[in-house]
Amino acid sequence: MEVQNEKNYKTFIKQQSKIKLKNGKTTIKYKGDWNNLPDLLLENIFSFLNIKEKYNASSTCHSWYSIFHLPYSWHTFVFDDTTLTRRKFNYYSGWQYMLDHLRVQLCLQSIGTYIKVLVFKPITNFYNLYEFMNMISFYAEHGREIGSRVNTLQYTFPCNMATSRIDESVLYGTGGKLLEALKRLMGNLPSLRRLELIDLMLDNEDAQTLLDQVCFCCCTTLKTLILVNTTKNVCQLLHPGVFINLQVLVISPQNLGSDLLYMLSQMRLLHLHILQNRYTPIDIESVHSSDWKHCTKINSILKVHLRIESIRERQILWQPGAPVSSIIYKSPNIRMSADISNKIMELYSDQLLTFGYLDLPKFYQPSSFKDRIDTCLVNLIQICPKLDTLMIREKISTCTLLLISYYGHSLTSLYVRRNAVILRCDWPRQNDWSDEFYQWLKKSSTSYEIVEEEIALSLGLENWKMLSDQDFKRISPQLYSSFYR
Repeated sequence: MEVQNEKNYKTFIKQQSKIKLKNGKTTIKYKGDWNNLPDLLLENIFSFLNIKEKYNASSTCHSWYSIFHLPYSWHTFVFDDTTLTRRKFNYYSGWQYMLDHLRVQLCLQSIGTYIKVLVFKPITNFYNLYEFMNMISFYAEHGREIGSRVNTLQYTFPCNMATSRIDESVLYGTGGKLLEALKRLMGNLPSLRRLELIDLMLDNEDAQTLLDQVCFCCCTTLKTLILVNTTKNVCQLLHPGVFINLQVLVISPQNLGSDLLYMLSQMRLLHLHILQNRYTPIDIESVHSSDWKHCTKINSILKVHLRIESIRERQILWQPGAPVSSIIYKSPNIRMSADISNKIMELYSDQLLTFGYLDLPKFYQPSSFKDRIDTCLVNLIQICPKLDTLMIREKISTCTLLLISYYGHSLTSLYVRRNAVILRCDWPRQNDWSDEFYQWLKKSSTSYEIVEEEIALSLGLENWKMLSDQDFKRISPQLYSSFYR
């Protein structure tokens, strides 16, 4: 025991560094016992690093070198423009990163059976991507068990690769040999539980056979399916209705139709996310309200989530009759208006649970009470009795915050930017307010600290604080579980 204590003490001394102060004295600062971290923690850290970062970390000490070869360190494999490549000079294009087939072969033979999450980031060298997907498929087809444990596949196509301008006329979609390689790869991943195909922008004919192999090998195993802008134009996809145990489906509105909705109602789907982004076509129509009512009657546990992610200002596609439980805007240029709040109260007042705006605003926000959205927010919280999560990013007053917490009986999560809160009681007295209540509003609205204490008391929390802009940008509402990592 004494020998072990002496070794630990020597290790502690080695990890200390002397720092010289201004007065000439030196002090010892403890750097931490990093080489003795538990293996489980180190494995988790290594799983977030790319190949180069893993290699650099493994060169630190013997303990970290051993973690480099453990399975969970290779839980996630991300393929981008420089993964397993070497530089090669092209007479016409200059230096380029070309896939090194020998390195890929050695890599797949070493850690191919450890990969559980396979991510393809948007890249412009399609040849490298094509060759890498074909190599995985080749080993899987010849019984090497490479890719046999992959349960998540994420593929994002750079449909705006040709220009920096966001214009529908210059968007490109995948197809040809690259599409064949992707379909071949998906057919060789029998353990898929989660599949994400983002911005493929296919022609309607190609989209009809996109998931044929996945339906054959993962009909009963797939749990989460994300299909964002699978096609450029309106084209109803029926493949999602084949996965009988599907629980979460994220789909763009141009690929949703009455036939697919009927199939989803029969398979007891839990969550249907209708996602719009900057590449989603504008000239599309929502599913008829009678189809939504029929679907809700068969599948009473289905929850629909409307979400829009766009840099430009655009309108959300309302779904009348749908059991919408959340509406989220993620855009710096889309502002809340009376029309939006009135539409929400008209269509989804009985079942809405989550509403709000993400990202910081990039538009002018008025300071006067009549031009702000305070009245809209208070009306929304009064008309929607089940609303439990609210995200506010535009200018409001402290008095409005107090009213929201007072009328929001089911409210449990309230996210507010501190920089957007005005220290003011500018509400005119209402007929149903007593003198004591109005005096309480006026007195409490004069201090940020009092407002935070009152809201924490109303929400039943020990502590509630307004968020800084940096904290507000990081919030992610928990609808049920995160469908985007």
